[in-house]
Amino acid sequence: MSMPLQTYIGFTDGACRNTRNISSATWVIYSPSDELVSMHGVSLSQTMNNIAEYSAVIELLSESISFGIRSLIVRLDSKLIILQLNRVYAIRNPVLLRLFLRVRLLEHEFDYIEYQHIRRSLNTLADAIASQMLSRHLQ
Repeated sequence: MSMPLQTYIGFTDGACRNTRNISSATWVIYSPSDELVSMHGVSLSQTMNNIAEYSAVIELLSESISFGIRSLIVRLDSKLIILQLNRVYAIRNPVLLRLFLRVRLLEHEFDYIEYQHIRRSLNTLADAIASQMLSRHLQ
């Protein structure tokens, strides 16, 4: 399947501070013309970083669906999550498997979806929002 012309770009990031038992999931959506459409984040309870990463992807997909987006490229800096979403790695953790299956269900709402790994240095906005959310809860 080739990428449609009207493909949106989404960036996600999950962050954890285990010493403080908090985590966050953030996402950013850009239009095909590279305009900022949305940027949001949610605080999560104590959890593992991989769960925060999956939560960010789920939130991004859910918000994209609510905006009527049907074609999306998802970019994140978690190589493990990318390899699982692209079905290169198997998922043995039952909690991650449940989140993976939620992503698969949400994918049915899209005509085109692609997952890409990027370096952390290319995910600065989502990373900054995730860190800001954690810092806000530490005050």
